[in-house]
Amino acid sequence: MVSWRSRKQRLVADSTCYAEYVALHDTSHEAMFLRQLLDALDFPCRMTPIHCDNNAATHLAEDQDFHSQVKHIRVKLHTIREHIDLGELEVLRVRSADNIADVLTKALGCVGFLRLRRYLGLRDVTTCTV
Repeated sequence: MVSWRSRKQRLVADSTCYAEYVALHDTSHEAMFLRQLLDALDFPCRMTPIHCDNNAATHLAEDQDFHSQVKHIRVKLHTIREHIDLGELEVLRVRSADNIADVLTKALGCVGFLRLRRYLGLRDVTTCTV
């Protein structure tokens, strides 16, 4: 993990799709910053993947024909479409069950928490022997 942030969204969202789309927009800003940083360090990137566990938000980011149902969404949020069209970003679908960020943002049962914690490469120090 290179970058992570959790905070309340500033916009009021009237649907999960809208909330996830706002998160995609914010994430695209961070991704573009990291791309520019790597470029400056002489490590250019071809495509930067962004993972999203919401089908509607993923579809909205990639498809211009979804307009009639989302015409209330602020135009500035659609800048992610430009980054996708330019080949700078790609939104990839991740199953909710495999969304590693959930370990940091949601109350999970023991099994789910331990599984996602393992994905992060973390382990319980009480089970270690020295």
